[in-house]
Amino acid sequence: MGSIRNACTMNKDIRFDRLALAAVALLATAFICSSTANASMIGPVDLGTAGNFTMLALTGGIDDSGPLTGAYTVNGQVGVASPGQKFSASGSVKYAGPIYLHTGDTFQSSAPGVPSPQMSAAIDSMLAKAKADAFAASNFASSLAATATYGTINNTMSITENSVGNYVFNINTISFSGGKTLTLDAPTGSNYILNVSGSITLSPGSIVLAGGLTSANVLINYTGTKDIQFSGGGNASVIYGTLLAPNVTVGLHPGEIVGSLIAGGITMSSGAVVVPEVTPSSVIFGFIGLVVAFGSRRSLMARVRVAGKA
Repeated sequence: MGSIRNACTMNKDIRFDRLALAAVALLATAFICSSTANASMIGPVDLGTAGNFTMLALTGGIDDSGPLTGAYTVNGQVGVASPGQKFSASGSVKYAGPIYLHTGDTFQSSAPGVPSPQMSAAIDSMLAKAKADAFAASNFASSLAATATYGTINNTMSITENSVGNYVFNINTISFSGGKTLTLDAPTGSNYILNVSGSITLSPGSIVLAGGLTSANVLINYTGTKDIQFSGGGNASVIYGTLLAPNVTVGLHPGEIVGSLIAGGITMSSGAVVVPEVTPSSVIFGFIGLVVAFGSRRSLMARVRVAGKA
């Protein structure tokens, strides 16, 4: 009878483990699907296929001289959307995702951590669509009615909203030095769109997030014609969000974008980084790992108990 009871106990433990794992797997699937279904949407603004890229040069090229300062220099898809441009990388830079170049572009890389580019007629079409989507998104964002309007922001400040919503802020100039910071603060489920028309200079300075905002909730749409410059040792200049600057070159010398960068052209040096923000999906996968480990240990202990009482 004791053996039968022990066997029953072990079977219950195993059934519990399987049910728990199944429930967590379903939860993870639902969470991941919900978090990636609208990856290109930031509030009412649809980035379209441009939203698939971590870094995309629309009319110019990409020049990255490194060095590597983290796990990756750029983590995600990279593209150069126009023909006759150049992708250049050197030093210890490391790119995690595929690199898509338009037919006729030049690839020059001495960095072993940069994968060979992909080029084809189909890729040309894909890049052309992403380019058109980026310009359309910028035009649409700039047409939205403003929640509030600011002139020049050159001192540390916060833009705070207390209710969930989609908020649009028209800003002429963001000019930071000495480590000044603009903090965007709103509850989870909110989206911020910053339409900046004059200039953006961070030397150093940062745009950071608070409340429930993540990089996926913030679009910085720069419609001006002056190139954007980041500077400050150790990537002291940071932007959280998608920086969309279709008409200019963005220079990270150095600088960090936690989100994505879509610009006319892109130059990087001194350890600049463009990486997506770590999302809760990584946390839930870690939780799954713990459950699997716990379930395996529970089943093992059940078998040990049975063996000890046999």
